[in-house]
Amino acid sequence: MRHVFVSALMLAGCGLIDSDIARVNFALPSKTYAFNASSFNLPAGASQEVPCGPDQTITDCCNPPQPLPMPDCAMTPLVCEPNGGATGVCTAVVTVSTGQAVNLSSEVPDLAGATSLVDLRIEHIDYKVPSNTLNVDVPPMALYLAPAGVTDPNDTRAVKFGTLPLIPAMSTSPGRVTLEPGANAAFASFAADPSMPFAFIGATTIKIPSGSPTPTGAIQIVVSGQLSVGPF
Repeated sequence: MRHVFVSALMLAGCGLIDSDIARVNFALPSKTYAFNASSFNLPAGASQEVPCGPDQTITDCCNPPQPLPMPDCAMTPLVCEPNGGATGVCTAVVTVSTGQAVNLSSEVPDLAGATSLVDLRIEHIDYKVPSNTLNVDVPPMALYLAPAGVTDPNDTRAVKFGTLPLIPAMSTSPGRVTLEPGANAAFASFAADPSMPFAFIGATTIKIPSGSPTPTGAIQIVVSGQLSVGPF
């Protein structure tokens, strides 16, 4: 790959080819994100609708009056959400996230031995859904970059760089990730040295109203893409 870079530089420097043509493309290593409804930790009795609101017996879903059972909102937060009318229903707020490690120098053969990537650019980031048996929609999923070892998208060191659109229940349609305005700079800050691993985190929040069907199934989402560097 070094010979490709040098040849591209010489031709671009001589004005023989456009600088964009001289760029070298390589694939972003594919990363798989899996979510299973069995890990949602829904409170007992969630299949029964629980009305809430100022004029209801329950005004605070996490602190219902006695003798109603006290839910564990530390495990699964509950909020009072509108339900198409004046009365709301207690709704479970399930945050799901998973992180994957990325090491470009070991996962991209063409980058083995490279010490720096100049003018790194995201050409496109795509996703596909190999399997989806979830009976609930997956809301837009945010993608974050973070230092190696970071798994929490709320960590101050995590940087959002893209978003997957809503994936309907049971859908396996592929698509393209919408990038943040500063996505190129964010990616370059973590990948400029290809030998330094970093984290690639996917996170979304699923809201499940009480009284709705119990979530079942699982989904796999594979994120991949195309990057380019140079000329330098």
